[in-house]
Amino acid sequence: MFDHVIDGMSPANGNEALMPKKRPVSSRKSSAPSDTPRASAKNLTVSLPGLIFDGSDLKFRELIADLFAAAAGMLALRRALATSVGLSAAEYAILLATWHLQMKGPVGINTLAGQLHVAAANVTAEVGKLVKKGILDKQPHPRDTRAVLIQLTAKGNAILSELTPLLRRINDRLFSGVTANGIEAVASFLHHIADETPNSIRLAKSFKRDRKSV
Repeated sequence: MFDHVIDGMSPANGNEALMPKKRPVSSRKSSAPSDTPRASAKNLTVSLPGLIFDGSDLKFRELIADLFAAAAGMLALRRALATSVGLSAAEYAILLATWHLQMKGPVGINTLAGQLHVAAANVTAEVGKLVKKGILDKQPHPRDTRAVLIQLTAKGNAILSELTPLLRRINDRLFSGVTANGIEAVASFLHHIADETPNSIRLAKSFKRDRKSV
């Protein structure tokens, strides 16, 4: 279901997810040799040279743990924002994506699906709910009889206008100290992860099937 794609796994405590504890900063200089035992090649979870430090994948594993924690926290934040305006997380995601994409041009189902990295059929279902609530408007595409164009209604714009000051406060704190170059690097990294995740899921499912056949 679309909600599972948007929501993902909930953290044990929403407040802890939104304000994670900071790791103690190590006093050891990066140039100093590591005391961590080197892992054997067969125990490494990654083989890319740039992700292995002193023969170990421990730093990479920390990155993955932080990535999951950040994703869970952001999803919890999205659910909290959605609930505050009486929407599901999936509906809220569609609302924000439509708002963003309208600034670039006409918005269709496939455009929304591409933005959110979900199946078009799931987007169609959620758009239908928002149309019934009077938050989105759906009109036939002028050049493609099989397609529709989506746009915000006055009610949808009113919800976003109400939320914008809160979003600004949240984002200013969440991204405080982050530079434009940092944002660009993270955006490129996350686009890559989002694009590659379906392949990783297929590999995981294939491994499960192979184990059953043994």
